[in-house]
Amino acid sequence: MRPITAPYPDVPSFIYGCTREIWEERGVGAKLARYYAEDCLVRAPSGLTTSMKGVAADTLQTLHQFPDRELVGEDVIWDDGGDRSFLSSHRLISVMRHLGNGSFGAATGALVKSRIIADCWVRDGVITEEWLVRDGAAFARSLGLAPSDLAARLCEQDRAAGRPITFFTPADDRVGAYRPRVADDPAVELVVAAYSAIWGEKTPAAIRGHYFPGVAVALPGGEVANGAGELDRFVVGLLASIPDATLSIHSATVNRESEKPVRVAIRWSLDGHQTGWGRFGCPTSAPLHVMGLSHLHVSEQQIVAEWFLIDEVSIWKQILAHTR
Repeated sequence: MRPITAPYPDVPSFIYGCTREIWEERGVGAKLARYYAEDCLVRAPSGLTTSMKGVAADTLQTLHQFPDRELVGEDVIWDDGGDRSFLSSHRLISVMRHLGNGSFGAATGALVKSRIIADCWVRDGVITEEWLVRDGAAFARSLGLAPSDLAARLCEQDRAAGRPITFFTPADDRVGAYRPRVADDPAVELVVAAYSAIWGEKTPAAIRGHYFPGVAVALPGGEVANGAGELDRFVVGLLASIPDATLSIHSATVNRESEKPVRVAIRWSLDGHQTGWGRFGCPTSAPLHVMGLSHLHVSEQQIVAEWFLIDEVSIWKQILAHTR
């Protein structure tokens, strides 16, 4: 049965359209009530939201501090789930100025750009579950802060409010109705094999066997790795911080369309402890959960482009919660 995307003609138009209605057109409460289930589950590295009203409150806080926010859509990769449902993976760039006082400090007027990927499970035209990862490091640097410094500020706000330091871990999760799947497709098999070897088996040498030599990979912090050598340095730096990391691949979707590259969206996670020197500095033995969303382009059994997204601010919050 065809997915329900009314009032839009197809899935990408639905995702781009409802995003625009909520944010740029300021629909907020009414449009969230239209497009989100009342008891929706929204999982982000910063924490778990369990209601549409919670999503609305977060949206208003963001618009107060960044009133000119524009969300520039880059791609939507989606999978027909049957039974009038679909899973979409929406990659976009958030562009805004810091014009209001709030959790990110006094207004600075700074131009803030960060990439976001949001995976949404939509059933009967309503977003029921979501996984959302923002490039927190790029966000922090746009404000003139190191990711660790922004994390420290947010930790102090949690403490001052008398609440636990907030971030997402699997123990916090709630079981939803969505049942993830990994698509049966050669491009997905390539991506899963690459991630399993590089991140699961901790074998950076596998980069050269799975990636095009001139690959461009968008990394956290707004960084870009050009070629296997630069990607290798990022991989080693992250794995060195979490040498006991275990990889889980939760879902993978592929789109094959004429005159476009083969596009794969994958949701994954790493779990381990910060016991080594690496991208996150001095070892602390902090338990870490890394929520990851990635988009990849595949051609001739090689990964030719990738957008690799994790929230390093939330990782720093986990480290600081363990050490302070």
